[in-house]
Amino acid sequence: MDLYLGIIKVIFIMAGMIAGIYLLSRYATKMNFRFGAKNSSGYGLKKVDTVYLGYKKFISVVEVKDHVLVIGAGEKEMSLLARWKKQGNDA
Repeated sequence: MDLYLGIIKVIFIMAGMIAGIYLLSRYATKMNFRFGAKNSSGYGLKKVDTVYLGYKKFISVVEVKDHVLVIGAGEKEMSLLARWKKQGNDA
């Protein structure tokens, strides 16, 4: 009987820990806390979107401070396809 009671206690403790981790992650997401690497570079880089065209081939849109770059990349090369300056507010 004591064995079953011990197993039930362990199950409840694990369920409580999982629920606590879940609630903490929901709270962190709601408060805009980000886990992982932070963008600490002073370059102002931001990847907007990437379209994969095939194996190791893609086109990516990147914002760098006040410019928008469209970059195409293949297996061995990378090239700038387009570049323009951002206008106005990003609202």
